[in-house]
Amino acid sequence: MVAKLSHPKLRSFWLLRWLSRLFLVIMIVYIVLPVAVTLVSSFSAARQLRFPISEWSLVWYGEFFLDSQWTRALFNSFVIALGTSLISTVSGVAAAFALTRQRLPFSNTLYILILLPLFMPGVVLGLGMAISFNHLSIGGYDLYGSRLLVMMAHSLWATPLVFLLMETIFKMIDRRLIEAAYDLGATPVRTFFEIVVPAVATGLISSTLLAFVVSLNEFIMALFLTDRDSQTLPVLMWLSLRSATSPKLAVAAVVLSLSVLCCLTLIMFWYMHQVNRAGRAKL
Repeated sequence: MVAKLSHPKLRSFWLLRWLSRLFLVIMIVYIVLPVAVTLVSSFSAARQLRFPISEWSLVWYGEFFLDSQWTRALFNSFVIALGTSLISTVSGVAAAFALTRQRLPFSNTLYILILLPLFMPGVVLGLGMAISFNHLSIGGYDLYGSRLLVMMAHSLWATPLVFLLMETIFKMIDRRLIEAAYDLGATPVRTFFEIVVPAVATGLISSTLLAFVVSLNEFIMALFLTDRDSQTLPVLMWLSLRSATSPKLAVAAVVLSLSVLCCLTLIMFWYMHQVNRAGRAKL
């Protein structure tokens, strides 16, 4: 193919090829460089966050994990992320399954309403929920400033993502399998858990981890809805950045990055497991 090209076309072809490679390298550097700089800065022995570092040390990792304020914020982030992933997965999967399996009235309107929070600014959602739940308490439990309220707020962003992913996957299921289960006397609930769930397991786990990552990294709504006891790690990082810039901030950033990397690794391992399982089934 390349040999048949004329000389000007051949030169344009190679130029385009090298430009695409250059663009790929630039994108990789652009993505990796901030993470690499943060990782290196977390090993600084200085009291101020500077780069390049003059002396290597693990002292700030010890300071981070021995500081109850930082560990409590990290714990809050994980608890809120787990709650958000649970709420978002249940609601997103239920909505996606209902809209793909049933002909509901005003389905287009429902579709838009489900996706609407995804396109709303976080400051609008956070402020709206802060105003709405500021003085609300349930059985003496103040909702404002609680982890539950932050989970509900984060679910406004995570649920549409779960819905979009699961809707696509539900449309790929062979409906004859579900109809065959009904013909054999299986109830809708049993059919869902024994036929549908195994068929969409990869998407289900991916969407759950996606919701977890979205909540773990979210900052704007959490800034409006948390207090000192419930603040998340990104909120504490922001507040600390305004008062002091110690390498402890870089350590917190590394911890968040490693958490996201672990989620991505789990998704990849599960995907490869499913691919290998499907390959063995064909043999």
